[in-house]
Amino acid sequence: MRTDIVHLDDLPPGATADAVVGVGAASVLLASCVADALAARADGVVLVKDGVPDPRFDLPNAPGLIARTELSGRRVVQLTGNGTRGVHAVTAPHVLCASFVTAGATARVLAGLGAASVLFVPTEGDEDLALAEYLVAVLGGASDAAGYLQRAAHSAAADELRARGPDPAYPGVDPDDLTRCLELDRFDFALEAVPDGATRRLVRRRRRPSGR
Repeated sequence: MRTDIVHLDDLPPGATADAVVGVGAASVLLASCVADALAARADGVVLVKDGVPDPRFDLPNAPGLIARTELSGRRVVQLTGNGTRGVHAVTAPHVLCASFVTAGATARVLAGLGAASVLFVPTEGDEDLALAEYLVAVLGGASDAAGYLQRAAHSAAADELRARGPDPAYPGVDPDDLTRCLELDRFDFALEAVPDGATRRLVRRRRRPSGR
């Protein structure tokens, strides 16, 4: 029996990766450590990292800022404290990276894959548990996301984004981050992480991959 994995890290790493793809980046690679991220540096590559701003990286892990940044055709490498490392920690025939902004598309791809079971891997707090439970509900035929979004909006991670977004003492957080993270089904694609050397490459999925 085949088990597929859904990796959940919504506020804000997952939404950042979705935003990078959504603004037209040529590719998005997930690194597991600083060394691997820096090793991927080349002409035209944009490095994204969360936490304290690092001069070796180009952009913070802020979906609000990413949405306003011209990344069309660029190659992006993302590193986060829990999210991208979590992707590297799991192995399955299909590893989907989910957030609320791609929840509907993720559920449709999961349904099409037809795995015997699905393992949901939350990497943070209640916002990720809420997302996992919402995806289970959607797979079961439900459609009302209000309660799940409310839980995410009142999570500790959301409170942190809400407080830090307008505070210039936290340049790695954008005032629009929380709003971007909670835009249900903003994008019509799911993201699958596939091995690519020392990184994982995010691939858009809208249906079951042919021949797999």
